[in-house]
Amino acid sequence: MSRAENEAYWGSTDTAPSALDNFFDEDSDVNWTGYTEHDNHSSAATSPCESVDAVVPGGQQAPTNSSITDNITLHTSTDWIVDTGSTINSSERLAKGVGKAIGEKLDSWKPPSVSIKWNTSQGQGSGSCVQCAAKDNEISQLKKRLENSYSRYNLTLPPDDTVNRILLGQPYSLECYRSHEDKLALLDAALNIMDGSAILATLLHMKITVKKSLFIKEMQVRPSASQLYVNYLKKRRNYAEAIDFLGLLGKSEDAAILSYELALSSKSPEVKMKNMKKALDNSFTDPSLSYEAKIVMDNIKLLERQMAIDQADCNDQTNPMLVKYPRAANIVDKSLLTTLFYCCMYHWDVSESHAGSPMALRKAHSFTDGQVLWTVLRGRARVNHWPLPNELDSWLGSKGLLGALGSLTSAFSGAGKVISSGIKAALPMEQVVHTLSASGAPANVLAVYISLIDSMDTRIKLAVNYKCHQAVIDVHIAQKDRDALEKYMKEIPAGSPEYLKAESALKNVKWKN
Repeated sequence: MSRAENEAYWGSTDTAPSALDNFFDEDSDVNWTGYTEHDNHSSAATSPCESVDAVVPGGQQAPTNSSITDNITLHTSTDWIVDTGSTINSSERLAKGVGKAIGEKLDSWKPPSVSIKWNTSQGQGSGSCVQCAAKDNEISQLKKRLENSYSRYNLTLPPDDTVNRILLGQPYSLECYRSHEDKLALLDAALNIMDGSAILATLLHMKITVKKSLFIKEMQVRPSASQLYVNYLKKRRNYAEAIDFLGLLGKSEDAAILSYELALSSKSPEVKMKNMKKALDNSFTDPSLSYEAKIVMDNIKLLERQMAIDQADCNDQTNPMLVKYPRAANIVDKSLLTTLFYCCMYHWDVSESHAGSPMALRKAHSFTDGQVLWTVLRGRARVNHWPLPNELDSWLGSKGLLGALGSLTSAFSGAGKVISSGIKAALPMEQVVHTLSASGAPANVLAVYISLIDSMDTRIKLAVNYKCHQAVIDVHIAQKDRDALEKYMKEIPAGSPEYLKAESALKNVKWKN
């Protein structure tokens, strides 16, 4: 049969297939558009899932009547040929003819997929989408939830309730607290429970929603909140804002210390010195910070001196101490006492014009007597030189020599001793003896320092412990104990200077027994 005959046959109104399954060929597909007669009334409400009018391949709207077949669009293989208008028109006629032919059969028959989605229980000519009804119900529920959520986040709850929500990790909103009084009440409620997270949350909310002047004013009367905010800025490394905030609070000392700490955090000595000078000019201008400004200035001077010493010593081969005792570390950026220790080791005899002069360092910086004497003793002991008390006395500002202890010879001879009381007051002599003995100091040096101890029992104990014969003899002579001296002479090598001193004492000293 030709194509024209085929179209004429199926286009006749009195022609209908004997069964629905035999009507569609293999190249046809059926699409359900979901239209009923009720959908065509303009006054009817439109459901959210209602479809647009079915369109046949020719661009014409599908016929709308009570027959369910009008909601079926038939596409055949010829429908997609758009070369000529005649082909499209024949497809339209074919679709219309089919709709008229099988109307009654499709009214009584619905595929399972259509039956699920289409409900005809409401009466002839009307239907509703069950799935659409479910969607409507879901939309209604979501709408209620949205309204409840909006109300919960926008209604102003009591501050205590909101703070408890923050504390318990529950949802909360701070946007509803709009007035200045409400924000203060919220912050105070957080401060009352002393929870850092709640305080910080309310604090940041106030910070971004009020004027800076008002924020600073309220922080001045709430030191706990201001300190927490400063810590928050430090953790975020926003040091510039933290320094500015402390300055606005009137805490110039805290702002200056923070700027000083920030300057010291640099690893490069040059950068550190530059930052300290900048901090000194910007943060230490308050007259009340004159003492702190002096400390920063001394630190700058010390760093400059250390850099000069290191530059001179790094390649110096003429200093015998540097050759004999190589440097263990760089002196730059070390403490003041470490610098003095270093200078006592390597630059003991240099003039005060030298950058490494211990005496010049002593005069340029503030030391206590104990710090100076301990550092000098340990520094010189490190290079096997043990200064006697008169040398230490010169570090305390004494004038001239104070006795016969100016040399080891006088110590051996037992000449009269005039010891500065400042040395005894500044140093614990017992600890000095232990330190000198551990560093290998000779017995005659130990005897000089043992003689500065007031307690005779402690003297004899230390002298015997460190085998310092001269100190033992001095104690027995001071106690005028002839028997103890004669007994101890048995432990002294015969003919030694200590033995000869003991023999002379036995003949010349007036003993008690």
